[in-house]
Amino acid sequence: MKNLGIIGLGRLGEFYLRDFVNLKINPIILKNSTYKTSLKKAQDLNKKYNLKVKAARTFKRFFKDKFDTVLICSLSIFHYNHIKKTLDNNRDVIIEKPIISLNRKVSKKRNLKKLNDLFNYNNKIYYNLINEYYAKKYLKLFKNKKFSLKKFDFFYHTTGHHVYDQIIDDLVPHLFSILDNLIKYKSIHSIKKKINKNNCKIKFYVDNCFCSIELKQNCKKKLLKFGLDGYLVERKMIEKKNKVFTYLFSNKLNKKIDIKNPLTESVKEILKKSRVYNKKLEKQKIIKNFKNCCEIFYA
Repeated sequence: MKNLGIIGLGRLGEFYLRDFVNLKINPIILKNSTYKTSLKKAQDLNKKYNLKVKAARTFKRFFKDKFDTVLICSLSIFHYNHIKKTLDNNRDVIIEKPIISLNRKVSKKRNLKKLNDLFNYNNKIYYNLINEYYAKKYLKLFKNKKFSLKKFDFFYHTTGHHVYDQIIDDLVPHLFSILDNLIKYKSIHSIKKKINKNNCKIKFYVDNCFCSIELKQNCKKKLLKFGLDGYLVERKMIEKKNKVFTYLFSNKLNKKIDIKNPLTESVKEILKKSRVYNKKLEKQKIIKNFKNCCEIFYA
């Protein structure tokens, strides 16, 4: 990976760009929903980061430039179309969750086929589930604890603006990016959901482990709290001298573990994978996460 094209460069996309630039990856061109917004964003970024990013008026112009990878940070409803367009133009893909946005008008079977079809291309697909990083830190914090794996709790409150079952579409990939790194299991069953406008409560089992999930959006304060067998950790953030420091804190242990910027760490991981890409392993991870999301969404 040497050069990037970027589709849908908003606030999150700029954080990605910052990290890639710091890691010596060169952004070449961007394409937003309109040429006006593309041009304005390119001008702002060039000034801020001393770059020479171009703005594309059309996708035809976008893909004429020389870059090997496309970073997709567009609205989730456009993810599949932008991935397909990228692969059709023989570029690798970095994609934010959800890899394919779910809705009731498209069946689970159809969405799974769409996902499988993406792997018929020879290009690399990097599905960036940044909350995997928290799971790894959780296991490090409790490295001396042997869990019975009877219960998993997950609370995730964000300032996002989705409602009803679109909250599930937006946040459940994060849930499984943590759960799948904490527990090995064969099946999801006994799913029950209670969905309101701004929150979703979900209960289900993975094998014999009971999972209790609370997802909320349109919140004033963010919350990420999760754990096994009552050993919960909560993400804490403190600001000192205009810098934000993040850590996971366990009340039971009265102990914390420091967290680096999860997005920055995930970008480093993408670059590491780009050097030795295991398509079979990445495909398994992506399909498992998406299948699990479908199980919850369509239940």
